[in-house]
Amino acid sequence: MLKVLAIVPARAGSKRLPQKNIKELGGLPLVAHTFEAIKEAKYISHTLATSDCPKVLEIASSYEQVTPLARPAELASDTASSLDVIKHAVEFAKECEIEFDVICLLQPTTPLRAAEDIDSAIELYIEKNAKGVVSMTECAHSPLWSTRLKEEHDFKQFISGLTNTRAQDLDPYYQLNGAIYLVDKIEFERSGKLFLEQDYYPYIMSNESSIDIDTEIDFLIAATVLKHRADKAC
Repeated sequence: MLKVLAIVPARAGSKRLPQKNIKELGGLPLVAHTFEAIKEAKYISHTLATSDCPKVLEIASSYEQVTPLARPAELASDTASSLDVIKHAVEFAKECEIEFDVICLLQPTTPLRAAEDIDSAIELYIEKNAKGVVSMTECAHSPLWSTRLKEEHDFKQFISGLTNTRAQDLDPYYQLNGAIYLVDKIEFERSGKLFLEQDYYPYIMSNESSIDIDTEIDFLIAATVLKHRADKAC
């Protein structure tokens, strides 16, 4: 059976929303929503939570299937590469003789991603005999209704850059939502990349489940959606 190593990166620093990974959302710290989804997912064989935040590591240690991994200071700065963080976690897993075939990066800033999303993405990976899968969501507004503006914000330039097609008649566009990244272990070690040129497939998620928390407004929107879900369940 395919063995999947989940990596949850949750550093302490966040300029736009301080301490966001441990900020309470719907009765749980933000990072715990990802741990809860992992707990319910069918295909995750092991999880590493990599962080320089003692509180995140404490929360991680409360989950039986999650191993806390203290992140070195050089991998916790604003300029630290996500790829280097993943490489550090992969090396730790190998040192601990944790067996895995696939790396699954699950960023805690997408807390409305469900266990079903994780399972479905992995099932797509298996079905397609893929080397990688990445989650995406439909753009709320077509980029064809967007344009660059000059420094003086010349509105004529904006108008000239727009399509005359009605918004509802435009083909949908999709964007990365940051929720799920799957990549073959051997391919990652070979290329050092999450995005591969071949055998790489998109897994489409709803806009609601794709809310990515970066600012206070994002956080408030996620809290509202969670409350709405709870009210519907009653």
